[in-house]
Amino acid sequence: MSSDTLVGIQYRPDPPRPDPSPQEGPDAPMSKSSSRRWLYGILAFVIVVAVVVAAALVIHQRNAYTVADAPELPEPTPVLAAAQTEGAAPDVSDELATPASDPALGTLSGHVTDIATGEELWSQNPDNMLVPASATKLATATAALLTLGDDDRVETRVYRGTKPGQIVLKGDGDITLERSEGSGFFTDPANVDDLAAQVSESLGEEQVTEVIVDNSVRAGSLFNETWSRDDIGMGNVAPLSAVMIDAGRLDAGDSYSPRSTTPGADVGNALASALGADGATVSTSDSEVAIGEDAEAADAALGTVTSAPLTTRVRDMLLHSDNLLAEAVAREVAVAGGEEPTFEGAATATLAALTEEGLDVDDAVLRDNSGMSEANRLNARILDGLITAAGTDDDLRVLLDALPVAAGDGTLVDRYGTDSGASQAAGWLRAKTGTLDGVNTLAGTVTTESGRALSFAFLSNGSDMDAGRAALDRLAASLRAAA
Repeated sequence: MSSDTLVGIQYRPDPPRPDPSPQEGPDAPMSKSSSRRWLYGILAFVIVVAVVVAAALVIHQRNAYTVADAPELPEPTPVLAAAQTEGAAPDVSDELATPASDPALGTLSGHVTDIATGEELWSQNPDNMLVPASATKLATATAALLTLGDDDRVETRVYRGTKPGQIVLKGDGDITLERSEGSGFFTDPANVDDLAAQVSESLGEEQVTEVIVDNSVRAGSLFNETWSRDDIGMGNVAPLSAVMIDAGRLDAGDSYSPRSTTPGADVGNALASALGADGATVSTSDSEVAIGEDAEAADAALGTVTSAPLTTRVRDMLLHSDNLLAEAVAREVAVAGGEEPTFEGAATATLAALTEEGLDVDDAVLRDNSGMSEANRLNARILDGLITAAGTDDDLRVLLDALPVAAGDGTLVDRYGTDSGASQAAGWLRAKTGTLDGVNTLAGTVTTESGRALSFAFLSNGSDMDAGRAALDRLAASLRAAA
């Protein structure tokens, strides 16, 4: 048997395989059929994409719209013409002749000026010193704007006292505080809740058992000797504490709300309540209250809040004719002028500031800065001079902006209405009012129908309150027709 033969089986070796072609293997090029399949796949993908894009464009075009070019607008017509300053000043004598002779005015001191030229247009007893009532606030506002910075603010601070659990509330004279944010009468005031939150954080777990309100910055001068205490309940005045809530109003929503007889203690009680220390003892002191030795450093206050800037407070003072705010601002003028922070010191500093501005106030008398005193004496020339100065001095311009608008706001909101006989000046006249028994005053600006800006001041003494006020409004409104 051959070596190549097994029993029943013939063994045949596999034929030798040829060497692999150099074109075979994983990197070898595809065959023609494979290449065609790959190209067909790419082509199909491109077609699908093209179909999708085309469909999207169709849908977009269906939802698209064309915006036409906007037509050119005509030149706008001004609602208000610019103030007329060219040419001769208007003659107001004919317009004022009849209303100025109205017997309802009693004794009248009047003065009218053309603001653009400074020319006196009309006067009647302009140097006759009369009771100005709340028009006195024009003098206070002018002195404040001349003496203090526009951003001047006053602080209220709380310190540790000399005994455990005792805190001392010290203020520079902010009478515009509110109890909680948004609850108060004035514009952008500081609030007691904020002050209490700072104090609480500073004290930690320490409990407050006593609150003392330090009134020493008022030098004991809290209530003017020429005022009547009946006016507290009538909503006109209150003791001028170093700190007050809503200028002592019992109802923050009412400008003429009765005032508190204990405004300083009210702040102390509000602070104690906000601290959760309702059982704490609250008192006030006209003498400076000692604070703890560790509180002597300037940054040692447990909490500090700050009033609105001067310009905001001046606007509130004039718009609402707030007597306590006028007196508080006047104390700042006194301190800045080197005078004592009293009623007398404030009046002296105010007149000094007006004299420095060039106004002749030698014969003027101020016993307070709010006009509540019947002992005050000013005349139409002085008051008109204050308005004219505000119209030409940028530092005083805020005074004009703060004046109530006839039939619009503030103390003029209910005047110059349809049946008043003075409605022609509604919206065109801005003025500070003044009212006491037998006294009506009005000083401000009016724009004539020709666009001329005039300043005026009218003081009426010995007149009936209602009849005199109406006659005064007609007198001022008559300037609207001057040409």
